[in-house]
Amino acid sequence: MARKSWRFSEERILIENYENMTIKELESLLPGRNADSINSKIKRLKVLCKLKGNKSDDTIHRSYLQRERNPEEGNGK
Repeated sequence: MARKSWRFSEERILIENYENMTIKELESLLPGRNADSINSKIKRLKVLCKLKGNKSDDTIHRSYLQRERNPEEGNGK
């Protein structure tokens, strides 16, 4: 399957919300993008120094809670 190009507006959503939103929450803001594509884009943005900072403690905690509710999502399935 060919990789779908990212629009500037989608990159802005990631850059502006990365620190305070989980991947699951970002999926709801980015229709047509799954967790794998979002994670890949985040990694590319970090390499290009377009994305700085880390997830907040609250965001990390919410992410763990979301994985507990949907354990199959945390296993790469």
